[in-house]
Order: sequence, then C-alpha cells, then structure tokens
Amino acid sequence: MKKILKGRDYDRIEEIANDLIEDLGLKLFPVNCFEVAFLLGIEIKKYSEIPAADRGFVLSKYEDGYSIKICGKYIIYYNDAIDYNRIKFTIWHEIAHIQLGHLEANCMGSYERLEEEANHFAAFIMAPLVFIHNLGLSNPFEIADVCEISFDCACNVYEHYIRAFQFDSVRRVILAGRIATLLTYIPKEVA
Repeated sequence: MKKILKGRDYDRIEEIANDLIEDLGLKLFPVNCFEVAFLLGIEIKKYSEIPAADRGFVLSKYEDGYSIKICGKYIIYYNDAIDYNRIKFTIWHEIAHIQLGHLEANCMGSYERLEEEANHFAAFIMAPLVFIHNLGLSNPFEIADVCEISFDCACNVYEHYIRAFQFDSVRRVILAGRIATLLTYIPKEVA
C-alpha cells in the first residue's frame, strides 16, 4: 500500500495527539480510550445495542466501528464481538477522526488519507515509538504485551519503528518527542 502521508503530516497528527494528552491531564501509559472518550463527552455504544434489524447493515459497512456527529454530539459505535485490543484500537481510531476534524462538513481529503491519519494517531497513542525504544522492546510480541495492542497492530508498529530508527535525524526527533515527557509507563504488575 502506498503511503499517503509525509513527514509534516505525521508531525501534525502527533502534535494533536500530544495536545489531547496534555489538555486532558493524562499521565499514565497505556492511555485508556474509554476514559478519554468520557472526558471528551463522546458517547460510546456497542453494536450489540443496535437493533438486530439494523445490525447486519452496520456490520456490512463498518466491520470494526464508526463515529458520527449528531446535533453537535459525537457517538462512537464499535463491534463488541471482536478482540478487546482491536476494540481499543477502533475506539482510538474513531477518537482520531473526531480530533482531526474528519467528521466536520469542511473536511477535505480522500478516504484513504483520512484512514491513514486516524490509524497513525491511534498507533501513536497506543504504542509510542519512544516507549518501544526506551523499554527495549525488540519484537511485535513484546510490543503487543506491553502496549496492550493486537498482534497485527504490534507488527505494524514494529515495522514503523524499524524503518524510523534507520535514520539518525528521525531517531533524534522520536527520542526527544513530547509524548515521553507527558506520560509515564506503569508496568501491568504495578498498576
């Protein structure tokens, strides 16, 4: 798949994610997507709450989830029949669409671009590359476990990490990243 985003696009998305973390006063990693949605006033609903007559249609259009804006209020619907780590990614992905302005009438961009932006936002918050580096995570299994993400997501993050850290200038930017100063990792055993 051809990458649509450029370096400055990633920087913009990451700054919006950093601003969200800072504005909400979040301090601990991993960040809870349900807590963030609550703090933002976003209503979250399960697919199982959708009337059975409509659920099949929704699933045919949106396998994992979707978000809508009704009368100025945001609602995220998610498929509660999928893996919990995938659910968390879906919630973050939909929060990203909201935070990045994708649901606004004046939003410009192709479907592919908007999806790539939302995916990057979600992955950036769920598995920051600086944490992967600083914690010495060396494979997707470790990333999935520590970041509490799906193995598929961990594989994508690991590939991104390997590519990014090939370049000294990119490595320096990642290691100096604001997210590392905003959040503190608490191991699962201690939390």
